[in-house]
Amino acid sequence: MPPALPARSPFMTWFLESNQPEPEGFYESEQEVAQQHHTQPWWKVMCLTGVDYFSTLGYQPGIAALAAGALSPIATLVLVLVTLFGALPMYRRVAQESPHGDGSLSMLERLLDYWPSKVLVLALIGFVATGFVITITLSAADASAHLVENPLLKAALSGREVVVTLVLIALLAAVFLKGFKEAVGIAVGIVALYLTLSLVVVGRGFVDVAANPAVLSGWWTALTHAYVSPLAIVGAALLVFPALALGLSGFETGVVVMPLVKGDATDTPAQPTGRIRNARTLLTTAALIMSVMLIGSSLVTTLLIPRHEFWAATTVTREVNTADLAAGQAVVNVPLDNPTKPREIYALHVPAGKTGTYTMQAQTVGGLLPITVTVTPGGSAATVQVDTPPGRANGRALAYMAHSRFGDAFGTLYDVSTILILWFAGASAMAGLLNIVPRYLPRYGMAPDWARATRPLVVLFTVISAVVTLAFRANVDAQAGAYATGVLALMTSAAIAVFLTELRRGHRGSAAAFLIVSAIFVYTSVVTVRERPEGLWIASLFILGILVVSIGSRISRSTELRVQRVVFDDTATAMLDAVVSQGHPVRFIANRLNDGDDLEYRQKALEVRLDNHLNDGEVALFLEVAVDDASDFTTRVPVQGVRVGPYAILRATGSSVPNTLAAVLLHVRDLTGYPPHVYFEWSEKGPAQNALRFLLAGEGDVPPLTHEILRVAERDARRRPMVHVGG
Repeated sequence: MPPALPARSPFMTWFLESNQPEPEGFYESEQEVAQQHHTQPWWKVMCLTGVDYFSTLGYQPGIAALAAGALSPIATLVLVLVTLFGALPMYRRVAQESPHGDGSLSMLERLLDYWPSKVLVLALIGFVATGFVITITLSAADASAHLVENPLLKAALSGREVVVTLVLIALLAAVFLKGFKEAVGIAVGIVALYLTLSLVVVGRGFVDVAANPAVLSGWWTALTHAYVSPLAIVGAALLVFPALALGLSGFETGVVVMPLVKGDATDTPAQPTGRIRNARTLLTTAALIMSVMLIGSSLVTTLLIPRHEFWAATTVTREVNTADLAAGQAVVNVPLDNPTKPREIYALHVPAGKTGTYTMQAQTVGGLLPITVTVTPGGSAATVQVDTPPGRANGRALAYMAHSRFGDAFGTLYDVSTILILWFAGASAMAGLLNIVPRYLPRYGMAPDWARATRPLVVLFTVISAVVTLAFRANVDAQAGAYATGVLALMTSAAIAVFLTELRRGHRGSAAAFLIVSAIFVYTSVVTVRERPEGLWIASLFILGILVVSIGSRISRSTELRVQRVVFDDTATAMLDAVVSQGHPVRFIANRLNDGDDLEYRQKALEVRLDNHLNDGEVALFLEVAVDDASDFTTRVPVQGVRVGPYAILRATGSSVPNTLAAVLLHVRDLTGYPPHVYFEWSEKGPAQNALRFLLAGEGDVPPLTHEILRVAERDARRRPMVHVGG
């Protein structure tokens, strides 16, 4: 009897449970959707993607104002044009090419073969993971900003942004550890509330602008004075557009959730025409709604909110001469609006002889600003650190307007709706992360056993999110670049995939158009990474971690039986039945196909029978394996029966010779009820070379590997096919 596995504790049984119910609507596979009847009208599924896409309104106007200043509405218009005439047509094509929830990654995977496709997908998963993790941390950080700045909570929570953010992430993890359902229904309610309140706030902003048109004319006059021509304004907007690229998020989610979209009754898995049409409607509607809200929110916030209210928190540390400090002549230039690329700088004259930490009021271009100064004496030089607080609209521009225009009651309601949609965007991102591993890595054999369970992954991603939050100090502005990097990498790969697909099909006009779109996204990605490299560093760490885990898992699972199904054709079945009907045990001579002529099989039969002491009267079939793609892990094995002269040959196709042989032998055992025999000759190659050939090419030292795979797959030696090696 096979040895019994050690019993797990109740906690480990719960923690490693791999068949727990998933939230309805979060990245379900097509099979799960069909089994549980979870398809929904496109507008409901749009709300599910909208918790990610529409939630960027919570911080996008503030980030745009910080990055572009008075150019923010023009730069946002560029973003909208790229959305409607670049990203939208591109993802409408992705919806057509990948209607089963695999997204743009599967398009690239299909364009390449063998290991290059796997390595490319693994690298892109690193960027996807970056985008999802930053979505969790940035959404939680912005939600905490709305909590901290709320007048009812500011006194209690001020200065505790990091703690509040970590608590929100922990709550998110707790929900996923427990599990929840009906995500679509919740998303519809949250998105409807948030968009309605946002529309009210933006509408009130336009009313105020209409009542005071001098605000609009003054803004345009300031722009025309700052730039020599309208063309210069457009050029400047194009240069700052990459900083606004995080407003493009949400498209990939829209195609990943396509299995949830209800199609037509006539849809088939091969041609889900209705689903594709409705998914395209979903993408178009979401893009139009977001475009209107982006332009409207950017315009009213830029015109109506004082610029200093957008300023980010900054910290600057400088060394000053001790003598200058004592004389009151020490000056520190303090960035006011942006810690890395400031437009507004305040020259702080450090008070003479004052040390320690103290707060003073600084008269800046934005009015009086409380700044915290820390002076640390140190011999001939003293260290001065200056901290400035964020503006009240930083990371929450529309919430600021909700409070200032409608009062704290309405403002608090808007804060609640914003916090809900931001938190739910984090939930969508967590579900996306949990979807990446089962959708791709197990198919490549690159996921360890514990990764098949959801809860260990939840803990892992929660720890990573907590580390990222601490690294960025829960600062929304600091995470914008990393978020944009993840979003842009995915959109760039999607654009290139669509371009290459159109080019291969000979559609020159559309290929040229998507080449331009690809160039735009490549430019935007390069600019973003050059100016904000932290996203690339995070993605590189993810890619490194994925590669290390994937290679380790692939090696550790190399002797795992990884064939989904063995299918004999009629000729192969007839050959097997002929042997069984004569009362002979089923014997196979393993052969590597070369010329495939009568001479090859005659010589092989003589060698194997001589080396293994197999009599001429003992019937043996030849068994051959052709490796199609050794980079695949789990495959379906077709077996074809062929006759060459007097010899009967079974030719199987799989991703690995030992695995395919083991699968065929076990299948024959199940068909006949008796373990078959297989006969080999020893390999003449060295162990190291054979090991590498097995991992990369699916070949190697076949006899011992076949035996080991059989031993692992069938613990009962009496039922295990027998492997013989001679020579």
